[in-house]
Amino acid sequence: MNENVMEFIKLELTKDPGVSNATLFEGAKLIDKAIGKLNPRQFHAKYPLQVKRRMAGAGSGSAVRAPAKPKAARRSRAAKGDAGEAVLAYVTRVLKRNPDVKNAELFAGACEIDASVADLSPRQFHAKYPLQVKRRLVAAEGRKPVARAVAEPAPAAAPPPEAPAVRGGDAAAVRGLLLSLVRELANAETQAETIEVMARLDGYVTDVMQAARS
Repeated sequence: MNENVMEFIKLELTKDPGVSNATLFEGAKLIDKAIGKLNPRQFHAKYPLQVKRRMAGAGSGSAVRAPAKPKAARRSRAAKGDAGEAVLAYVTRVLKRNPDVKNAELFAGACEIDASVADLSPRQFHAKYPLQVKRRLVAAEGRKPVARAVAEPAPAAAPPPEAPAVRGGDAAAVRGLLLSLVRELANAETQAETIEVMARLDGYVTDVMQAARS
């Protein structure tokens, strides 16, 4: 690589950064005849491109970066966010104190806190602030624990009526009659015999009642 050619190209690019590759190529051939063996593309890659890279590297190394300015947009967004929270807090405070307050009153008070609220229509303001606050308040009310009613003790059940006292009677006679009925039913071998025993049941009842009264 011919340094004289490199210096020539650097001077030309310094004077005119938009100088054409053909002009540089013709001037370089006057300095070094061997460059004529290159085609324009090879020449550009070997000399002008390398010089431009050196110049760009030197420029970036010597340049002093200016301190970055704080972005006003971020500050304005933060300010808007703070103002929006202040409006929400104001609307919440007023609605807690007076749930029936008119939207126009809230709108006027909010404009004093944040002037940008005036850009909204009353309907937009209501949807953005009072409506949201009312939903939050309703949700908060729904999350409150509901006091459970204390169940009253159930009235005590009335004691069952006492069975009437059995008057004195011939218990042995009653037992004998019942055993007799049981034996007859046990000895009945056919359905007809069983029916015959049951037909005499009224007689057994009468005898038992008489024995109980005796």
